[in-house]
Amino acid sequence: MKAHIVREPRCVLLWRVGADTPGYDALQRIARANKVQLRCVADGDLGALVGDLCAGRPAPDCAPLLAVPDTPALILSGLRHDNGELSAFLDTLKTAGFAVPVRCMVTPTNKSWTLAQLLMELAREHEAVTGKAEP
Repeated sequence: MKAHIVREPRCVLLWRVGADTPGYDALQRIARANKVQLRCVADGDLGALVGDLCAGRPAPDCAPLLAVPDTPALILSGLRHDNGELSAFLDTLKTAGFAVPVRCMVTPTNKSWTLAQLLMELAREHEAVTGKAEP
């Protein structure tokens, strides 16, 4: 019996990050070079599961009535940390001048969360680390 290895989609979900974000052109170039799909997510995606958004599945027709932080965030999927790929990707972004306050990796746990749940958790963690709440 062969082991079934699940490969997560290579993508970055972009929350409140767009063409007007400083360094966005560099992000596009680096993502393309690393075969990583960029997917902008917005308010209409808040009720979708993170794993579904990474896989390119459409969001449900209704979004939760929940206020989530507007803090820009990168949610990365499919990049490996054990071989240095994730660190290299993030280092290249930083060197190119692209930075956002919040970054995270999709995990087996959070891929079954809604985007709203993940953004709320990221805001709590960001506040705990920096000592200040984001708008």
